Amino acid sequence: MRSTPSSRTRPRIILAIGITTVLASALAAAPATAAPTTEAPTTAARTEVHGAVADSGAVPAAVALPTQRGLNGVRGSGSSGSVGTGKAGPGGSRFDAGGRPAASDGDSFGIQSVIGTDNRVRVDPTTVFPSSAIVQIVRTTNGSTWGCTGWLYGPSIIATAGHCVHPGGGQNGGGGNNFYPRGDFQIIPGRNGASTPYGTCTASQLLSVNGWTQSGDETYDYGAIRLSCAAGNSTGWFGMWWQGASLTGTATTVSGYPCDKTFGQQWRHAGQTVAVTHDRQVFYQNDTFGCQSGSPVYQTRAAGSSWCVGQCVMAIHAYGLHGSSPHSTNNHGTRITESVFNNLITWRNS
Repeated sequence: MRSTPSSRTRPRIILAIGITTVLASALAAAPATAAPTTEAPTTAARTEVHGAVADSGAVPAAVALPTQRGLNGVRGSGSSGSVGTGKAGPGGSRFDAGGRPAASDGDSFGIQSVIGTDNRVRVDPTTVFPSSAIVQIVRTTNGSTWGCTGWLYGPSIIATAGHCVHPGGGQNGGGGNNFYPRGDFQIIPGRNGASTPYGTCTASQLLSVNGWTQSGDETYDYGAIRLSCAAGNSTGWFGMWWQGASLTGTATTVSGYPCDKTFGQQWRHAGQTVAVTHDRQVFYQNDTFGCQSGSPVYQTRAAGSSWCVGQCVMAIHAYGLHGSSPHSTNNHGTRITESVFNNLITWRNS
């Protein structure tokens, strides 16, 4: 029997890996996990846990970006995306990304997080923005293949879940600075089954923060991959935003590369809203599955909206059902807070 972790330890329920048999009965019997506190961390703690780390190279400290007031007086900030040229073409080196299903980890296990009826629909074609800006992440280590999802937020950088680039909690992934080996990654923008319309990119740098790599805290489970290519110029890239007020009721779409479907197919569930807002996580009923970790949780924001217009991300999907409510009744992801936003923009611009 595996006990369910607290939010301050490395979770053992990770959506980065896909499995064909879900251990639902074991999870149902697991003891409950307390919901994250709604108390904001101190400035010193925030600086430490959001301190950036990488598999190699210098990592600049996050730059404090201007905070604004929205139309309703709410504090926030954001950055709009780009639709790109729309031209399909090589986004980097083309090589075999493999067609085999992702393997299970053995040290952690995925969990089915289709809530009730499966309302996901296949995205086809994937060459229309924003689907083109969603990427499949494939990591092949010692003959085993792992799947994740990410999303371009600049010409040559993607955001994803922290556990997609680092095992977390001080564990050693086998690469530089205990990240997973950079050379094991393939990043495939807008993949559609066997079709890779923008080619395949490799990773030039892996990034995350101390709150995940050292503490294994799921509320700091976010990261990024700097790419060897500039596929975003063709695919376009997402905008993103943060705000101080609750996100509850905000429209949500989650799209990514689940491992219960044909490997390499993109699937989406739209038409939901944020059900619960915590300081560093958001909770929603959008259906997902293993290997969708790192998917964008986004909405379409109309012209004139505060901070971000168009396809704008508010959170990074990372977990299925576990622990106690709201974790036990909702899929959830790392909220883009001011600190997360500042790190992501700093990484993109450095």
